Amino acid sequence: MPFRPFPNSFQERSSALAEGQITLGLDGEEGEDAIKVRLKPNPRAKRLILRLDPRSGEPVATIPPGLSERKIKAFLEANRDWLVARQEARAEHIPFTAGATIPVRDIPHELCHVGQKRGTVRLLVEGGRHRLMVSGDEAHFARRVTDWLKKQAREDLSDAVDCHAKALDVKPSSIRIKDTTSRWGSCSSARVLSFSWRIIFAPPFVLNYLAAHEVAHLREMNHSPRFWAHVEDICPDFEEAKVWLKQYGRDLHAYGAP
Repeated sequence: MPFRPFPNSFQERSSALAEGQITLGLDGEEGEDAIKVRLKPNPRAKRLILRLDPRSGEPVATIPPGLSERKIKAFLEANRDWLVARQEARAEHIPFTAGATIPVRDIPHELCHVGQKRGTVRLLVEGGRHRLMVSGDEAHFARRVTDWLKKQAREDLSDAVDCHAKALDVKPSSIRIKDTTSRWGSCSSARVLSFSWRIIFAPPFVLNYLAAHEVAHLREMNHSPRFWAHVEDICPDFEEAKVWLKQYGRDLHAYGAP
């Protein structure tokens, strides 16, 4: 008999499971206190895992094969208080719209639509007030802001990488800017350094640490004492940056499209 990690009965047990969602509430009814949890079956999962989607804040439960609806609901109900606490602690989603304020290098910037035909973004600083003046069709407002932020991130990261690479006498093959949710940076065996553009929201010393961390992997593809010694050599305040990312990193996903 061929292996079937998700037999039909798994999805036939209830309409809620068939729709890939469970509602936590009184008898599964939707109300003010109801919480909808998206189910994500994974044939490689060994246990039930509950988390918030880093971008949308939606509760997601990773489901290993063979679990009954009763066990899934019992697990979710047991972790309901934790889930509510995480949702309340999560930063409110702030889309890129005119009038919104977002951090750039940890400095508040107001987003302004100026309405000219040509679609450009320019920074205006007056009396200590930072504003991003976004022109062009308002339908493309969010995309233009995103593109500008990615450009700023690439420039800052490229400068930091160059500085740290010279200090350690190494050279990456390329630098890539992505929008990842599971990690802020990575270093491949091909010496490609990848970074999340959202680090541009953070203070510059945090971005500098992220660049130093991945450059150090060009010398040590591990997290051994030798690796951390390299990081400390080129980024003495790395511990402070690590703490900042741990405390506030997830909030950086609240900006822009969920």
